[in-house]
Amino acid sequence: ESLLNKPRKLKTKSTKQSLSDHLKELRDESFFSQSKTAEETHKKLSGKYTCDLNRVAMALLRLATRGQLRKTSKMISGKKYKAYVW
Repeated sequence: ESLLNKPRKLKTKSTKQSLSDHLKELRDESFFSQSKTAEETHKKLSGKYTCDLNRVAMALLRLATRGQLRKTSKMISGKKYKAYVW
């Protein structure tokens, strides 16, 4: 009988935030009020969330595709870079 009536474990919501959650949090804190490149965003996130620069760039692109950020360009020392703004 004890094999049939196993107590079920309740699933709890994870408190871990994903990379996109951290980026949305930065957006809500007005970090993207000025256009920011993936490198600038990666540097800002480095204290809270460690990951590769390529992951940050891809997450920013996905947020822009979903309409949660806007794509723009930014000139840094005469070179044009992809940037994101809200």
